[in-house]
Amino acid sequence: MPAPMLQSLALTALLLHAGGATAAIETSPPPTPVGTMPLHADANGRMQADVLLDGRGPFRFTVDSAATGVAIAQTLAARLGLRTGAATQVTAGIGDAATRTVAVDTLRTDLFDLRGAPLPALPGLAADGVLGMAPFAHGRVELDLTARTLIASPSAPTPPGFAAIPGQLRHGILIVDVRIDGVPAKALVDTGAPYDIGNPQLQAALGLTPGDARLSPGGTFADGFGQERMVEQATPARIDIGAVTFARPTVRFADMPVFRTLGLDDGPALILGMDQLSRMGAIAIDFPRAELQLRP
Repeated sequence: MPAPMLQSLALTALLLHAGGATAAIETSPPPTPVGTMPLHADANGRMQADVLLDGRGPFRFTVDSAATGVAIAQTLAARLGLRTGAATQVTAGIGDAATRTVAVDTLRTDLFDLRGAPLPALPGLAADGVLGMAPFAHGRVELDLTARTLIASPSAPTPPGFAAIPGQLRHGILIVDVRIDGVPAKALVDTGAPYDIGNPQLQAALGLTPGDARLSPGGTFADGFGQERMVEQATPARIDIGAVTFARPTVRFADMPVFRTLGLDDGPALILGMDQLSRMGAIAIDFPRAELQLRP
């Protein structure tokens, strides 16, 4: 039986550079939106928001906490006949790739509008696009997985019922301290990734050498550029994040460029994806506080 194809890791650490100037939606975000908008769940538990492009749609964009910008699926851009623009270099979890932007006059959600936004058009996206964190970068964004609602609000003390995990921001992406079977590691919080991915340093720290009976084939995964990679996986007993414990998580291992991009290649590190985060009732990031908030 062929190895299973894992769904796209979306655009972990999406960094946009368009024709020598960074895309406007990344460098000039609108004022922090306040309010709510409904979400949908895909087959891997990732949350998606309805987006209108120049009044057409709605289209479903994955809400990605490890993406700093916004991107559109190449197939959707072609279907809409969007005008091709400048060349763009995009960094995703599996590596860098060159693509081109497409012209969109207005991108509209229930919470905010973006105008004159050049969107990178990417092959291989499972969704219609990716909605990164630039619009929320000056406040708090919550994904209520139970109610399937996104809640945007100003930064504030941790609400009752949430466990607070302090972190740090690197390139606008939240990094928190975790322990995997007691091994300390850095984890980037990635609501756009369906799975957890550990780096080789984490694999070594867990004592998982090649040929270890605890390792098994983890199939292949594809990034947003159509590239694929074979991985191995293991099932540690637990991941501890502050006061929150995830029991028996499946962790895949790969030497992904995003770890170097974020300066996480000097020790054990993990992409914390939705296979664990979806066990929560709600996930929130308060960007000014650099804080992950989890509600059971």
